Amino acid sequence: MKVDAVITELEFQLETLHNPYGHYICFRFVDTYPYFTKVNQMISDIKKRSDVFLVNYEMTYTSIKKDTDITGLEITRN
Repeated sequence: MKVDAVITELEFQLETLHNPYGHYICFRFVDTYPYFTKVNQMISDIKKRSDVFLVNYEMTYTSIKKDTDITGLEITRN
């Protein structure tokens, strides 16, 4: 299976005890397809907390091609 870098947009719907209306948090970053290691790590970190409840999340991704604008995204090469 081919592993590729993709631009990932992730939105969380969270609730806390201190805010009955909840929170929406959006992220845009580069992750790996098909494993989405950063997405899975973020979800795992949220679920470990006892003061934050993950209500829902949505994720979309876009392939990076030679003409894709990646301005503002940090790229780390290993």
